[in-house]
Parts: sequence; structure tokens; C-alpha cells
Amino acid sequence: MAVNDPSPARPLVARVQRVLPATPDVVYAEWLEPDALSEWMCPRPARCLNVELEPRLGGILRFDIEDEGEEFFVVGRFTVLERPHRISFTWHCSTWGDPDLESVVTIELQPIGEAETLLVLEHSLLPFDLLEQHERGWIAIAAQLDEVLRRRGAAQANE
Repeated sequence: MAVNDPSPARPLVARVQRVLPATPDVVYAEWLEPDALSEWMCPRPARCLNVELEPRLGGILRFDIEDEGEEFFVVGRFTVLERPHRISFTWHCSTWGDPDLESVVTIELQPIGEAETLLVLEHSLLPFDLLEQHERGWIAIAAQLDEVLRRRGAAQANE
């Protein structure tokens, strides 16, 4: 996990990697299910109030978020949907000063053995002053997704 230096020759990318306790198919599905996303998407204490998704190329995504009394939203469009290995979408937050600013989130899912997945998430085209905040957020989100997947796996094992 590293934040690239802000030299003009290199794009700014927040990059997070985490091994998750589920297959790529299961992890991929988590990213396209509104109820699942609302459970782990926002870094705590923030929470998703509402998730809207049209999981198709060009389809919209929207997260209505509450964080310590402040409400805002994130919107974007799906640009890549390659089940079960890759998802990419644009990302714009309503709190950003520039209404035309748009970044890109890309999720790569690589199988590890038969029951785990390496999640590689890159959030590119972020303004320098937002880079570390978003990297911290994605680290927290990946940990929350890991926790949810472990809990679901334990529940299925007990059935």
C-alpha cells in the first residue's frame, strides 16, 4: 500500500491490496449488490444511507453517505465489468470543490488457491490533497469487506 509521489510525470493513485476469504466470484458479487455494499462500503464511522446501482457498462452508481452528521454523495458510471476479475467505475464526490472532477476506481480480483482472492484496488486521478484520505478510506473498506466475508463464511459453515 503506497501513495505515489506527486511529481507531474506520474499520476496520483491510491493503491490497496488485501487477501480476502472468498472466491473471486463471491467478492465480485459483493461489489454489485446494493445491500451488500451498504454493509461494508463506507469507512466507519461513516455509513451508506442508500446505494443505487445499474451494474452494466455505462450504468450509474450512487452512494448516499452520512459521516458524523454530514450527508453527501458519490456518483459514477461503470466502465469495466469483467466477471469475476475486474470492475472499474468513475467516482465523483459531492464535497469536492470542482464539479467536473472525476476519478477512477479499478478493482482487480485474483484467485489464490481455491477459497481466497487477492483484491487490488486502485483509485486514480485523485487530487493530491485527497489522495491520503482516500487511501485510508479504501484500507478501512477492504478490512470491513474482509470482516463481512469472514462472518458470512462462518455462518455458512455452521448451517
